[in-house]
Amino acid sequence: MACHHCGSPAFRKNGHSAGVQRYLCRACGRSFSANGERFSKALKAQALDMYLNNVGIRKIARFTGASPPAVLKWIRKAAQALAAQLEQASAQVQEDLPDVIEMDEIYTFVQKNSAAPSYGLLILAGKVALLRTSSATLA
Repeated sequence: MACHHCGSPAFRKNGHSAGVQRYLCRACGRSFSANGERFSKALKAQALDMYLNNVGIRKIARFTGASPPAVLKWIRKAAQALAAQLEQASAQVQEDLPDVIEMDEIYTFVQKNSAAPSYGLLILAGKVALLRTSSATLA
């Protein structure tokens, strides 16, 4: 058995309520019972799916047997979890991409039969690289 809120196995007995043993988590300090949660995760997921398909809060509450404030709590918790995932994903994408990418013309004019190399400037994320090309490689 573990805490229903944080999953910690460290808890102690904390009295009885309606004949059911209560426990107090030593890690998060929250109280929970041995019965577990009243509503399963599958039912909460179904309620969220109903909400996303434009079913009203009161109708979802009536269908699941929960109170409307409980349904709102599930929706808000899911929205916070989704916002955290999106923030983490955007931070990861921003770390992988360079800030600025600029390209200058590599060459302006290459004569038809010119064997002399030409030069260009490539600026990538604040670093400058000098590119050397010849007309033989461009053909």
